[in-house]
Amino acid sequence: MRRFSIPVEDFDLELTLTCGQTFCWHRLNGDLFEDSSENSWFYTFRNGEPVMVRQDQPDRLTVKTDLDPSQIKQALGLDKDLQKVFSRFPDDDELEEAKESLWGLRIVRDEFFPCLISYLCSPQMRIPRIKKMHNSISREFGEPIEMEQKSVYRFPTVKELSRASEEDLRSLGVGYRAEYISETVEIIRSDFDSDKLQDFEYEEARKYLKQLHGVGDKVADCVLLFSCGFHQAYPVDTWAEKALKALYPELHSEDYDELSGNVRDYFGQNAGYAQEYLFHAARNDIIEF
Repeated sequence: MRRFSIPVEDFDLELTLTCGQTFCWHRLNGDLFEDSSENSWFYTFRNGEPVMVRQDQPDRLTVKTDLDPSQIKQALGLDKDLQKVFSRFPDDDELEEAKESLWGLRIVRDEFFPCLISYLCSPQMRIPRIKKMHNSISREFGEPIEMEQKSVYRFPTVKELSRASEEDLRSLGVGYRAEYISETVEIIRSDFDSDKLQDFEYEEARKYLKQLHGVGDKVADCVLLFSCGFHQAYPVDTWAEKALKALYPELHSEDYDELSGNVRDYFGQNAGYAQEYLFHAARNDIIEF
């Protein structure tokens, strides 16, 4: 792998990769969410190629990969001007408080398939448990790769995961979600093209994703936001709904489509950034309600 530096500004690698939005990045030594040692190497895979990243200085990343720097910037959300994103939000005390505490958090762009499978595992599950499921699937069905004299596992391809039966998946502790994964893999193999999503408007893309088994509104929005670059998507899970009810009662609705439209009208085309800042602030008691 080549080693090179990427200059960065308004970026916090640790916060971005451990805030709960991605299950596709891993800490090379230690648990992704629990070990916060300084200058940790994080790794992922893109198009089968390993990527290692470390933030040596606030304004510099050290990268090891054979991929082009532009692909790393896109993967970490560095192709977005964070100052410009927040300049276009309405004046909002809660969002401003979240921004001050969490500045540098970016929306990642993970690969579609591992992102999708991770979020199919997410219903009624806490973040560390979802990560454990992701890792178990990688170990059982992915390819072992040697990285810095350590054996790690690449997430399986669609073809590789298609060899797993529903019973195989259940044995990994995914429970009823095994059915979602198994049937979704079959749909993808037979009649689904994720590349089409880039040709769709947001509403059409969400509708297209929901033809996959187990993909409802929230999972579709997560995949669109964290994998497909639809930054207007605003996933609403338990924490997000609590925050909306308490802080923005005028935006809340029991109807997901209406709620989605309300938050997008209020926050604009980067509503997903508002969601991630508010979501993480709510989970960590930065915003009280």
